[in-house]
Amino acid sequence: MSLANMAWNRVSVHEVVAEFLRGERFKFEQSLPSSEIALIDSPNISDPRENHARLRYLYCSRGHLIGEIPPDTRWYEVRNLTGEELSELHVIARCGWDDPRDRNELLRVALRQPSALTTKPTSWARPILWGHEKGGPFTILEGNNRLVAYASQGQRSALMIPALVGLSPTPCCFHIFDPPDVIANDLWKAG
Repeated sequence: MSLANMAWNRVSVHEVVAEFLRGERFKFEQSLPSSEIALIDSPNISDPRENHARLRYLYCSRGHLIGEIPPDTRWYEVRNLTGEELSELHVIARCGWDDPRDRNELLRVALRQPSALTTKPTSWARPILWGHEKGGPFTILEGNNRLVAYASQGQRSALMIPALVGLSPTPCCFHIFDPPDVIANDLWKAG
């Protein structure tokens, strides 16, 4: 099957931000008080102050990435990502994974940079994917290490997890099929 044929339900960017932080919770465990960790563990997506706090935390750790996601991106929860759809996924571009020979295809990256799977997919934060249309291809924005580790194991049948997917017609520099234009390049050209 294909991700395009799965159930797609609209979600807010606030849900995506909360899930991104959940996927990278380990970065905040030591630096945030337990009351602030609750913003990650038990997010109230309808609370504007919580949403703002989560966005600020995400910008602190991933501002370069978040700033490049096109603002016209529409977000969806897709049920479910299975092993069969792994061939539609590409590891994030321009972040140390790139190899022009395989265009960052997840299954090929897993062969050239295998890693150990340390957690079961059922305990993962939802991977965050991005592309131009429902038919893919999709870039993994969050969850690269987990998905590479899973693909490294050669298993396919056990995977059945929801994913968050953003779609936009606007190019994104982290999508290997788009040009590597980034804000820093734009500022350099203007200076």
